[in-house]
Amino acid sequence: MPKHKKKESKKEPKEIIKTGKFIGNEVGFGFVALEGQEEDIFIPPHFTWGALHGDEVLCRLVKKEEPPPSKKKGRKPSPPPEKNQRQIGEVVEVTRRKPQLGTYYAIGNEGYIQPVEKKISTSFTVPQRSRNRFGLAEGHRVIFLAPKPKRGVGDKPSNIYTAQVTEVLGHIHDPGVDVLTLVRQFGIPHEFPESLLSKVSGQQEVKDEELVGRRDLRGEDIFTIDGDDTKDIDDAISLSKTPEGHWLLGVHIADVSHYVKPGTPLDEEALSRGTSVYLADRVIPMLPHYLSSGICSLFPGVDRLTLSCIMTVDTEGNVISYEITPSIINSKKRWAYHEVQRELDAGNLAEMNQLRETLYQKRRKKGALDFDIPEAKIKVDEEGHPISIELYERTEATNIIEEFMILCNETIATHAIKNDMPLIYRTHETPSQEKLIRLREMAKSLGLDLPPGPMGLQRLLSAAEGSPAYYAVAMAALTSLPQAYYTPDSPKHYGLASDAYCHFTSPIRRYADLMVHRMIKERVCSNHQNPEQESQSLHSIASQCSRTEREAEALEREVAQLKKVQFMKGKEGQAFEGIISGITPWGAYVMLPNTTEGLIPSQQMKRLGYSHDKEKSHYINKRNRAVLGMGASVKVHLVSADSDERRLTFSL
Repeated sequence: MPKHKKKESKKEPKEIIKTGKFIGNEVGFGFVALEGQEEDIFIPPHFTWGALHGDEVLCRLVKKEEPPPSKKKGRKPSPPPEKNQRQIGEVVEVTRRKPQLGTYYAIGNEGYIQPVEKKISTSFTVPQRSRNRFGLAEGHRVIFLAPKPKRGVGDKPSNIYTAQVTEVLGHIHDPGVDVLTLVRQFGIPHEFPESLLSKVSGQQEVKDEELVGRRDLRGEDIFTIDGDDTKDIDDAISLSKTPEGHWLLGVHIADVSHYVKPGTPLDEEALSRGTSVYLADRVIPMLPHYLSSGICSLFPGVDRLTLSCIMTVDTEGNVISYEITPSIINSKKRWAYHEVQRELDAGNLAEMNQLRETLYQKRRKKGALDFDIPEAKIKVDEEGHPISIELYERTEATNIIEEFMILCNETIATHAIKNDMPLIYRTHETPSQEKLIRLREMAKSLGLDLPPGPMGLQRLLSAAEGSPAYYAVAMAALTSLPQAYYTPDSPKHYGLASDAYCHFTSPIRRYADLMVHRMIKERVCSNHQNPEQESQSLHSIASQCSRTEREAEALEREVAQLKKVQFMKGKEGQAFEGIISGITPWGAYVMLPNTTEGLIPSQQMKRLGYSHDKEKSHYINKRNRAVLGMGASVKVHLVSADSDERRLTFSL
C-alpha cells in the first residue's frame, strides 16, 4: 500500500523587528532610518503610531504592497518602481522620545506649543502645572517632551499630544534665542558640564618640569598669522634659508595632547563634540576656554608647549628632510592677514611668498583643485542682529598659511606611512563616473568641456574662470565631489592631489588633529597595546569625527542663512543685481554679490512666459525666446524675507 505523506503545517512567518530613528513628514507619513543601512523603511500615515520626528522606535517590517489586479485579462500591470523597491514598516513602540523645541502660545485659558520642527504638523497642549511652574508667556521658546504613546481605544495611541515642558530658552525676540534654537535643534552640546569645569585647572603658564624632553625654540623667530578676531591660535611658523639655498620651514602646533589626556572626562567631552563650531554670533569650542583661548593658544610673548614639524624644502617644493619633535616656543609677533598682505604689497617677505608660490604651483601640476567660491563673513551687533555681510578676501597672505599647513599635514601623514604607524587620515575619494557625466552635461550646456582624466576638473574650472558662469560651474563641480572624511585606512586626498594627507595643524578645534598628535608622540601601537583593539578604536573615533564635522557644517550653514535672511528683512520691494546660481523645476535661484541667495518661484516664472527646460537646465521664454541659465545676470526684487523658514523669495 502506498505510504501517505504527512500533511505539513504552515508556520507563521517570524516577525522582523528593527530599531531605528523616525524621520517625520508634515503630510503624516514617515521613514525609519536604520544604522548602517542606506535605504529607509517607509511608514504609511496609519502605521506611525504616534512617533514624532527624531524619536527612536521599534519598527515591524510588513509585506510589501502588491500591485493592484489588472483589469485586462492575463496581464499584470507594472507597479510603480517606488512600490517595487520600498520596504514598508509599522512602528510598534516608541522607545525614546526626542526632546523637541517649540513656541508657546495661548488661546483663551488654554496653552499650546507649536513645534519648531516643520516635520511635526500638530500642536501640543500644555497642562496648567507646567504653565505655572515655568511662568510661560506668549512667545516663549521652550524644550518639551511628549509622553510615549500608550495603547488606547481601538488599539490607537493615546495621550501623545500633551507637552511636558523641561526648559525655557527665552522669548523668541530675546537676543541670541534664534541661534540657540538652531543649536539645540541640531543637538550640538554648547555648555560644558559643571562637574567638568569645577575640576579643571586654570593653569596659565608653562611649568619648568614640563620642559623635559622638549626642544627649546624660544630664541627662534617664530610668529603667527591669523584673522583679526581669531580667539584660538593653533599654529605658528618660522622660515629661514639654509647654506645650500633650501628653505627651512618650521610649523609649530599647540600641544593640546599635553593637557587633554586620553580617557579623562575632558577628553570624553572633546570627543563627543568632535570639533569647534563657528557661528555668526558665537563660537562653541571643543575645549573649555581656559584651554582653547588660554594656555594652549600661541599668543605672542608667552611660553607655549608645541609639537613642531621642521622641514627642509628644496627649490621645487619637495621636502628633502624633516624633524618632528615636542618643543617649547615663544612667539615673537602676532600678524593679522591684512598686515602680512601690506608687507607683501610693499615687496617685503619675499622668501615667504616665493615658497608659497612654489608649493602652490607644485600642487597645481599634480591636479589639485582650487575653488574660488565667494564666502561671506557676517557681522552682528551685541544683540545678534546682522549689520553687514562682507566677502572673505583670499589673498597671498591667507594662501601662505594654507600652503604651509598643507605641506605639514602631508609630511606628518607620509611619516606615519613610512614608519608603519596607525593614523587617522583625512581622505577624499575620486568622484563617481555617474556624477562626472552629469557635470559634463551641465558644462556642455554652458559651452564648456570637461576633459577626461585626473586633470579634467581643474581644466574645467580654469576654462570657466573670469566668466559669469564660473560660480555655477564651481558649485556644480564641488557638489560632484564626494565628502571628505576621517579614516585610518586610506591616506589619499583627491581634491589636494595628495597621496598622503591628515589633519595635524588644528588640535584646539578638531579632535582628529588631537588624536594625530597623540599617535605621533606616543606611538600608540607599542608593545603594551593591542593593535587590533587600537584599529577598532581608531575606526570608531574617525567615524565620530566625521559625523560631528558634518553636523557642525550643517549648523553653520543654517545659522549663516538665518542671518542673511534677517539682514534682508525690511528691504522688501527693493531691486538687486544678481546671477542665476541654480536651476530647478520649482524655480531659479539667484545669488546677490554678498552671497545672499533666494528663489524666484516657478509660478512667477510661468506668469512671465518662462518654462523649465530640464534637458538644457535653463528657463526659456516662449514669447521672446529669452533664456535664463546658470550664471546669467538678472535684476530682481525682494518679495519676502521669511526668518522662520530661513528663505528669501525674489521676483524678476
